[in-house]
Amino acid sequence: MRTLAYLLLTTACAVAACGGDDGGATPDAGTDAPVGGVCGVEAITLSTYPATFTGTVLNAGDDLDVIEGACADERGYWGPYGLDQVVALTGLTAGTAYVVELDTAEDLGVYVTSTCDAGGPATGSCLLLVDETVGAEIADFVAPAGGAVFLVIDTADAVSLTDGAYTLAVRAAECTTSAQCTTAGAPICNNYECVQCTTSFQCSAAGMPVCDGATSTCVAGGTTCTGDDAGEPDDGPAAARTLTFPTMVTPTVVTAAVCSQPAVEGDWYKVTAVAAGQLRLSASWTTSGADLDFVVYNSIGAAVGQGAAGGAGPEVAVVELAAPGEFFIEVYQYEPVMTAAATGYTLTLSLPECRDSFGCTNPAEPMCAVGDCVVGPAQCTGDDAADSPPGDDGPAGSRNLTAAVGTPMALSGRICNTPGTEQDWYRVVTTSAGEGIQAELAWIGTPVPDLDVFIFDSQGRLLGTSFWLNPESVTLTYLPAGTYYLRVNLIGTTTAAAHDYTITATRTTAVACTTRTDCATTFKTQLYRGACTAGSCQFIAPGMAAEGGLCDSADDCTSRSCSYIAFEADAQDSVCTHACTTTADCSSLGAGFACTSGFGTNICVPTCTADVECGANVNSSMVDLGQPWNYFTCATATGVCSP
Repeated sequence: MRTLAYLLLTTACAVAACGGDDGGATPDAGTDAPVGGVCGVEAITLSTYPATFTGTVLNAGDDLDVIEGACADERGYWGPYGLDQVVALTGLTAGTAYVVELDTAEDLGVYVTSTCDAGGPATGSCLLLVDETVGAEIADFVAPAGGAVFLVIDTADAVSLTDGAYTLAVRAAECTTSAQCTTAGAPICNNYECVQCTTSFQCSAAGMPVCDGATSTCVAGGTTCTGDDAGEPDDGPAAARTLTFPTMVTPTVVTAAVCSQPAVEGDWYKVTAVAAGQLRLSASWTTSGADLDFVVYNSIGAAVGQGAAGGAGPEVAVVELAAPGEFFIEVYQYEPVMTAAATGYTLTLSLPECRDSFGCTNPAEPMCAVGDCVVGPAQCTGDDAADSPPGDDGPAGSRNLTAAVGTPMALSGRICNTPGTEQDWYRVVTTSAGEGIQAELAWIGTPVPDLDVFIFDSQGRLLGTSFWLNPESVTLTYLPAGTYYLRVNLIGTTTAAAHDYTITATRTTAVACTTRTDCATTFKTQLYRGACTAGSCQFIAPGMAAEGGLCDSADDCTSRSCSYIAFEADAQDSVCTHACTTTADCSSLGAGFACTSGFGTNICVPTCTADVECGANVNSSMVDLGQPWNYFTCATATGVCSP
């Protein structure tokens, strides 16, 4: 299905510790500020390794800062401007990698420096800064010439401490990559140690199919379940039971049991897909208080799907199988933990009936729910009659909004958003190539709800929408003859109370397009369909267009990047493009292209002369005057689009 094509601006302020203090501009120099290259008053000097030290930053001083970007290896940065404590390391072997582990319940980080000036690491001396979590940290550094460094355990800015306690461990790294692990039986580098395994996919020896996370060794599966099934031992991919891949007519059903003692206990299955596609899995059980989950892996052990919703189940998931081959399924007991009593379950593998509700053609089951066509929900209070089961929650259950060309057709409805899948669907049928549709959605209420309308073609591709207005108004032009579907959603705070609305659709007179420029003329609420064919505007067929080739979406391009941004005014100029840093990077596309500025990923797009040529920021409710969207900004002097 076509979706809104827009660029997202990435911001980098995280929850750990943004704001406050002085941003590191002024060192927190105190009475024991470092002098002559010595980093403050060291709590201890460690000289033999492995070594450990337990300390606290509470009342230890507030002397040292490091600014962002000052350390050669920076792993996270949340402003270490608070209380700090210094540990000196001597006797290091120059050129050797050492591991620093900081075990703490506080929001602390650590940086490693060879020298200090008046307020922190001297210029060019900071080797490492690690502050990737709220709690424990682990990282490595290479000992400099001279074999001595200072470790500064520091507090994130504006953090309230409980006791400031931490335990520091320093050791020489056995490895930093698996290529350095040459000892038989320990080929994997994990946390700077050579180990036998990190996942069960690395365990294939007979009788040893499971990787024990506590020891990183391959072990036998669990055999302590009471009431287990006859499939044991099956506790790892090497011991997985082979299941028949389902067909559309015949699902694969297996009954089994699993417990949670020991921790490595799980039931593993293997299926072989002959082609890429989807697989639906369902695990159900009846034992009160039990919670089973499953994970689906590809042949190299990467998780590709899971059922882990929690509660009494069933767990259901549709998994995308990207390529033919072997796939593995692990079923395990999440709750109760460390319990020997096995929970019986049924695992069903089937081919999904639908990918979305456009695959459900029976009005008696109009909605797709996790691969199955089902009756729509009916949990709204005070809903309209059309939502009575089987309901109007999918295209097959849609209400007819078709009238003669030029004649508005209006219907009243009511809608809530309990559950989140609650929707109202309508349809309009056009009979001549080049007809258009004008749709309007209006409502009242206290507080005023937020309703949106989306229009799709019969293949489920989004053609147009409006988000931020009341009434919402969507105009489509140059349509092929066919059936079009309008979906109404209630957005915002979850409520079961149904809200009144009126939806109106008008077919407009057929006008044949002659070029793709006609297809871009009406752009405010209509997504660009870049091919003028037989008098109507149609989506360019997905393909492998080279850079500079025409496109209306990323799947048209070998680069998987199209310059079109939703609801832009110059869509006829859209071409396959690429990422960029400066406008000079766009020269391969020829004249008239510029690199966007300030987006999470910048791309080359046609130069702009007005904001509407930069496309819409559909996530912003601050709509421009006279427009349905907040448009990105055009710098007319340079033709560059930016947020």
